[in-house]
Amino acid sequence: MTGHESDTALPQQQAAEAKPARKQKPSAQTKSISEIISQVFAISVDKDQNIKPATLSKADFKSIVSCQTTAELDAQLVDKVAEDARKTDPQFNALALLTVATSRCREDAQRHALMIFCVRLASALWINRHRESHDLFQDILDGDKGLDSTPLRFLCNSIAALYSKRIEHVRAALSATTLPVTSDSATDTLAGSILLTPSELTSQRDNLLLIGGLWLLAKGKSDPSQSIMFFAELLEERQSRNRSNRDIALYIAEQYAKHESLLADTLDYFKQQANEQATYGKRLQSALEHSEQEAARLRTQLTEHKRTTEEQAQRVSTMEAEITRLQHMLEEQQLDERAKRTHLRDNTGQAKARAFNLLTGDVLEPLKLSLSALQREKPKTEVAAHHIELAVESIERDIKWFKE
Repeated sequence: MTGHESDTALPQQQAAEAKPARKQKPSAQTKSISEIISQVFAISVDKDQNIKPATLSKADFKSIVSCQTTAELDAQLVDKVAEDARKTDPQFNALALLTVATSRCREDAQRHALMIFCVRLASALWINRHRESHDLFQDILDGDKGLDSTPLRFLCNSIAALYSKRIEHVRAALSATTLPVTSDSATDTLAGSILLTPSELTSQRDNLLLIGGLWLLAKGKSDPSQSIMFFAELLEERQSRNRSNRDIALYIAEQYAKHESLLADTLDYFKQQANEQATYGKRLQSALEHSEQEAARLRTQLTEHKRTTEEQAQRVSTMEAEITRLQHMLEEQQLDERAKRTHLRDNTGQAKARAFNLLTGDVLEPLKLSLSALQREKPKTEVAAHHIELAVESIERDIKWFKE
């Protein structure tokens, strides 16, 4: 080692020796998943002897996310935890957070086992627990007749309908002087828990919907996009009445300081959705404007067709009136022609009769007599001339009638 290196190394060594050694944190005894879950829902009381609500700490949340074994999760543990959870977590707040931690568990086998446990615990706690189902969500989906668009929507509508009936029942019971004992309230009483108020039932319903949505996501029966929108709808129910933009700004700043990228991804997702909706809205607006223009063109065309139709109808009406007039004229002409023909037939008959009488009586007979007078041995010309004169007079008299 050179002198220069020795001079440099000595201060570094002295500085290193001068630094106090770091204290090693005592290693906490690792708790099993069954112990964590049991402690979360275990009954404990405060100084006023009130039962403390179940809570899932951040440490326990991380333990569940990173758990490696779930062999101790069985039906007996569900029954044991359910007895305490009915009193410590009646609104499913801790159970919902436990299901979220379960959904984020890194190991597939452990995540599957934990989800089965959470669903079985929910089935032992919800309003229809007297049915003794181990998977209330699957039982509900078994009644799906394909009328709803998705299993998520069917499950949501079914649970909401069941809780709506129960909430109305409780409200009606609370409005009475005494609370009537029903099969449902008897179940609550036998379970050792107090009856829930309508607001508590509403909270239980919302948390159960969250658990059901996570169960469908784990089962692959709901794609992430549907689940995002569904959970966003549930989150809207948690909006405060008096929103503080300052608190929102500080919350985002806090997440940034923690290097929390998931919030950024969430905000970016909804930003993309908003952009897509805006683009889709523009397309709809463009399509609407095109439809309105087409509708205006069709209205103009319809107006023109109506006008043309009215004009044609007017012309048809005029032509019908003209046809009627011509028909009347034709009928009158036909009547006149018929009358003329009848009159002509009458005149012809009279002319024939008069001509017949003239020729036979006034002409033929005198001519015969004249011919007979002329054919004698001694013709009587005077007699013949007389009869011929009579015939000529008759002809001259009647010929005027034929001229009329």
